[in-house]
Amino acid sequence: MEFIKFSLVFLLISASALAQTIGIQGHTPERFTSKACVDGVYKMKMTQKGPLFGLLNQEFTIDKTGCIINISHHKYLTKEWVIDVCREPIHIKIKSATGTDVAKKTESCANQEKPSETSDFCSQYSEIVNVIQDEGLIFAQGDRDDLGSDHGKTYCAYLLIKRYMEDGVVFSRYTDAPDIFAEKQGPAAASPEDKKVID
Repeated sequence: MEFIKFSLVFLLISASALAQTIGIQGHTPERFTSKACVDGVYKMKMTQKGPLFGLLNQEFTIDKTGCIINISHHKYLTKEWVIDVCREPIHIKIKSATGTDVAKKTESCANQEKPSETSDFCSQYSEIVNVIQDEGLIFAQGDRDDLGSDHGKTYCAYLLIKRYMEDGVVFSRYTDAPDIFAEKQGPAAASPEDKKVID
């Protein structure tokens, strides 16, 4: 009889723990907010087999501290981009073996057939987007709406960079954040969920 009581209690505790783990108790995860993305401080690093039949590893890193997003990609050589999404003018700092260069936005890259051939800014922006998509968004683990996962960290940085470089949105950590999930929305609009978080 004691064994049956013990077994029943153990079964109930196990079922409760399992329900919490898989989210049966009605808790649905929420997408991170634009404000949480802007304010986020995190680092993610991915290493995978690279060129020369996998003999060389390639590495992709995002190191974000508030407004500053540092993206590093190592294939044969290391290339690093530093983007401060809270700073004007819209620009990219490019760090390589030869030093640091700055590419400032002087024209829109969106309507050009081959943006990589028009300006240094558009060329760098195109390269950043390709690296984030090919190395991060495709291979990062986790849920893209969870800022605690590598995929969520990559997606947050990707959205901020797109809004900053394509739409000219300059963010601030001291005001409401424009909705980074909206397509081609003006710089002044803030999402309703962000207003809830800030208020």
